[in-house]
Amino acid sequence: MEIYDHDSPEAITYKNNSIELENWLEHFQYIHKEISSLLDIGKTERANSSEFGPILLNLQNKQEENSATIDDFNNYKNNLPKAAECEDVSCDMFYVNEHERYRKSYRAHLESYREIKEEYFRILSK
Repeated sequence: MEIYDHDSPEAITYKNNSIELENWLEHFQYIHKEISSLLDIGKTERANSSEFGPILLNLQNKQEENSATIDDFNNYKNNLPKAAECEDVSCDMFYVNEHERYRKSYRAHLESYREIKEEYFRILSK
């Protein structure tokens, strides 16, 4: 998606939001693959460790949450073209606020995942 000089501010915002959303979804897909790899490593390396069991469970839960998040963000992506159809400021503001809500959700998801991953590596490196 390219941004052109003749694009309106609303079109530029829509395009930027779409690009950002695609990046988020790619990142969630990568997290999905990474969690699968971490679970595989964890099961072979420390499956019998009483300390490692809870972190593997946390990773499995995060994997499920990540899948639900991907679904949620894909639903948002499917509805995003409606933002381009707005004809008044209140409609525009709805989608601006909606995108900001998803941005905050994305950042919270990443932070939560990073905490689990750091704990995983802390335990694995013992």
